[in-house]
Amino acid sequence: MNDERRPTEPDSHVPEARVDDIRFGIVELTVDPEQGRMAVTGPKLPPVSLRRSAGTDSDRRSPIGTRAPARLELVIDGAVVAVDPGLGFVSRRSRRVDVRYDGRYYRLTPTADDRSTLLRDDHRIGEFVLSPRTVAGADWDVESQIAPVEAALGYVLAAAFGVGAPGFVKSAIGAGTVAPPF
Repeated sequence: MNDERRPTEPDSHVPEARVDDIRFGIVELTVDPEQGRMAVTGPKLPPVSLRRSAGTDSDRRSPIGTRAPARLELVIDGAVVAVDPGLGFVSRRSRRVDVRYDGRYYRLTPTADDRSTLLRDDHRIGEFVLSPRTVAGADWDVESQIAPVEAALGYVLAAAFGVGAPGFVKSAIGAGTVAPPF
């Protein structure tokens, strides 16, 4: 009797990370940069995922592998939602990512080399910060009511497009790149 077991998915191409979010508990990130798939789940969060269209080569400008809106599919709690990333060139503002969902406007935008801010209707609700040995964590605005779906959206955008960006001068001379979230 042959007891050979074969994995059902490619081995080790999917880094997984867990964040202990102070407001939303455990956040699980699943990332497959080769296939262009990112997913966020957690006991207190609805599922949110972002994927690059099949057959789309990675352009390496962001962890998801493309910034072309037509090549991306964002799914929030089962609903397909448009995502509109900036082109991602020299300025930090060009690396912003916009989403309209449930009557609200969200933007994740780099604000420093190691941080990005999540806005809801132009108001800061959270900031994602990189630290040397940990996954990017969120610092939520204490005065804002933040829904679990908004937290999950922020985490998936941070995973897909990176956290932080070099300023204009560093970008212009090619001295900086977008940091993946882990």
